[in-house]
Amino acid sequence: MLAGCLLSLFLPLLPAFFTIIFALLVIQAAYWRNGLLLGCCGFLASWHWQLTQYHQAQQWVLQNSHDFYQVKLLAVQQRSTDSTVLLQLLDSKAAGYRLKVSWQQPPALATGQHWRLALRLKAPSGRFNPGSPNPELRALLNQVVAHGYVNTSQPTIKLRQTQPTREALLLKLEQQYAALDTAVLMRALVSGEREFDATLWQGLRTSGLGHLLVISGLHISLVYGWSLLLLSWLLRRCGLRQAMNLALLLALLPALAYAWLAGFAIPTLRAALALLIVLLGRLLLRPANPAGYWGLLCCSLLLIQPLWLLSYSFWLSLSAVALILLLLWRLGPAPGKFWQRCRYFFRFHLLLTSLMALLTLAFFSGFSGLALLSNLLFVPWCTLLAIPLLLMSLLYYLTGLPFAGVLWQLSDYALRPLNYWLTLSADLDLWWSQPYLGMVGACLLLLLVVAVLVVRAKASVLALLSATMLFAVLPAKLSSAQLTLLDSGQSTVLLLRQPGLTLLYLDLPVEQGEALLQHQVLPLLAYYRVSRLDAVVVPAYQREMQPALATLRQAYPQLRLYTAVAATEEFSNCEQLAAAYTTVVRHWRLPEQDPCVLTIMLNGWQLLLPGKLSVHSEQQLLLAYPELTADWYLMADYGRATANSLAFLQQLAPVQLLLAANSAGAHPYPVQAVRPRLGLLNLPLHHSGEQGAVSIEFQPQYFRLHTERQRRWPRWTEKPTQ
Repeated sequence: MLAGCLLSLFLPLLPAFFTIIFALLVIQAAYWRNGLLLGCCGFLASWHWQLTQYHQAQQWVLQNSHDFYQVKLLAVQQRSTDSTVLLQLLDSKAAGYRLKVSWQQPPALATGQHWRLALRLKAPSGRFNPGSPNPELRALLNQVVAHGYVNTSQPTIKLRQTQPTREALLLKLEQQYAALDTAVLMRALVSGEREFDATLWQGLRTSGLGHLLVISGLHISLVYGWSLLLLSWLLRRCGLRQAMNLALLLALLPALAYAWLAGFAIPTLRAALALLIVLLGRLLLRPANPAGYWGLLCCSLLLIQPLWLLSYSFWLSLSAVALILLLLWRLGPAPGKFWQRCRYFFRFHLLLTSLMALLTLAFFSGFSGLALLSNLLFVPWCTLLAIPLLLMSLLYYLTGLPFAGVLWQLSDYALRPLNYWLTLSADLDLWWSQPYLGMVGACLLLLLVVAVLVVRAKASVLALLSATMLFAVLPAKLSSAQLTLLDSGQSTVLLLRQPGLTLLYLDLPVEQGEALLQHQVLPLLAYYRVSRLDAVVVPAYQREMQPALATLRQAYPQLRLYTAVAATEEFSNCEQLAAAYTTVVRHWRLPEQDPCVLTIMLNGWQLLLPGKLSVHSEQQLLLAYPELTADWYLMADYGRATANSLAFLQQLAPVQLLLAANSAGAHPYPVQAVRPRLGLLNLPLHHSGEQGAVSIEFQPQYFRLHTERQRRWPRWTEKPTQ
């Protein structure tokens, strides 16, 4: 029955008899006094209840006939002309759930304010691209039931102006360190607000030190450990009985206060709950080994919040703790002599970094080649000096004693080496992506290494680790033609990779070009480890695109730009692209206003790229080239009726169609006038806006097609619960 309940989660919707079967299963488990079965039932019940509550709140918000909502402002991200705000609903049926909305030209905003706002809302959505997080799953984990915007044409009413204690305290703390060089690092370690620029984010990723600037188990443990050490010494000096147990309890107070100051973000909340669970187990239960405490921690956290099962950070944290416990068991206690301790510390970090690299490879399709050196240098520095000094500055300031500025300045000096290292790491190409290994392959490699450690095979540990790391680092050889069409909204980003040619096709709106290149195109090229970009085709080039293309050229100085306009020193025309790659590229030239229509050969398959096609240029092409056909066709002008005529599609007779455009909103694509043509010709359409990024591998006799929404698991979060 338990297997039936679990397998039913993979059905399109939960069967009506699920509740009856589940109730009988709970009764039978209680009769058998089977703790494991009861725990599984408790997890499934908690999962079903929380998911049902989320969907009911979301349904109420989206179907509510009233446009006005009473909300509390939780966070504000301000920009030049608008702000992105996180709101908490105060309405009864969805109270406690959150909304993420944009607000054009808002008034003065501060966290804690209560507003009555006219909102236009839709279900959470986002871009599904290779190597990017699942935006809908992130919304579920953060209890965000809708995205939208504030309707500024309606009145916005401030109901209450309050400044919570936490925000008032953070404002006073901000005044202490705002002028210091490492203020952004201090803010992350004090309040949990990581307002980093692109350089610092890249440095965190490349260095592998992101865990140092996320208030989580490491930081909560530091506060608890130092507090426990101080309190136990004081209570023993006072001669109190049960001094250690009392110190264990009292040390919770500063740890929880620090978690409160960090806003009880998900990693912080998880660490605080974990500390509380382990402490209760230590005081109330019989002594257990570390593996028993780890199992208790996993089960308890999943019973409290079963949706954490879908969080990569949850499994990354728990797996890291498990690996640390495994290595402490495998290496034994640290020796007494100094140099032996240094050797022990190096071996421990070598093994831990190697294992965490495989774990990072499983979750994020890559890992940092700088992680070992970074952790050897800055984990001791930050845990023994920088972070304790910063926390001491915080505590000293809260006591109201004079000369607190001296301690803040010392904390700034202690964090400067870390800041310098992150800035230096941002310029290094040491993030090694391995998109083809996959989560299953990386997990199997990790389990193999763990098995070798468990059986205590001494000679083979380093060899196996070296072979595993070598396999993970080496880029996969490109033996077939690959196509990736990004989910980029109302723009086209298409990457073609095959032996001898790496081509990027861009059709970008001018106002969004630079943002798209920085946040989507360059991460895609890094994800696939594209070291050389041979050609960039921009058929609809405008002078305003120059800053965006300069960003791309800075990353790939050797690239050549091709466009439909006349050739210049900086640009070549599409005819020159066909001349440079005669075996794989053909240009269908028109004498007047050439739209830059190209056919790319991909292992025998013909892909037609439309350039700046219009109905008129389609007619000219049909007259000039009656032999024009294609196996794959990228629809022109985002599927509008200004192109994609019925006669042109009949002439092409493509096997498949591709489209990069928005799929929802006031103007979904392809437009209504074009859809009947596709149905009449029975043409399959692969829509990146609906299916996420489209990836295709072309072989001479067949092709493999995958979409990012198809790859994202699980579908349990999408199905009806009633």
